[in-house]
Amino acid sequence: MNIKESIKTLLQAKFGGVVLSDARIEQFAKQAEGKVTDEAGLLAKLEAWNEGYPFTTIKSDDDRMRSLEAEAKKKPETKVETKVEESKKEEVKDDEIPAWAKALIDGQKAMTETVSALKGEKLVTDRKTAILAKLDGASEDYKAKVVRDFGYMNFADDNAFGEFLGHVESDYAAHVQTQAESSLGKDAPFLGISDAKGQVSDATVDSIVSNL
Repeated sequence: MNIKESIKTLLQAKFGGVVLSDARIEQFAKQAEGKVTDEAGLLAKLEAWNEGYPFTTIKSDDDRMRSLEAEAKKKPETKVETKVEESKKEEVKDDEIPAWAKALIDGQKAMTETVSALKGEKLVTDRKTAILAKLDGASEDYKAKVVRDFGYMNFADDNAFGEFLGHVESDYAAHVQTQAESSLGKDAPFLGISDAKGQVSDATVDSIVSNL
């Protein structure tokens, strides 16, 4: 199965025809690789991811990011930098910088800050998607708790987040194991208190009552 092509097909057929970037398709394909063997399994994965971070929202965020980055590239950065350098060489005071230069500098600064903020948002949403992929099959309460904890944390770099993601996966595996072990024996019949004729002795009854 070609996972990338299958993802594109399912997005068209099952998720309102949303068209994601090749980078996003590549990201989802890597997360699904080795975990699904057929289209039904891939669809289940996509439904879980869409529930945590809707594909329509992902597309909207990506489109906005591309538009702002394209707009930032159109700004006359060289001209602004030249004027600033000339001002420094001539030791021109801030109040002596022409109004048009100040406007360009302020506009460039605002655009840079906006792009940086959106890149930060994109990083957070990408990491959230990665976390939810590790919690496939978890209850909504469990997912919400992990995502909430993630929101309180700051990561120095991708390696730090990768370490956190490893803990998320191992903690969830331990949680699943604990839940499985706690359910063992609950449905087993209560045996061993009757004799071959199905009768319970008075001594057994007395022992049970004394332990209540």
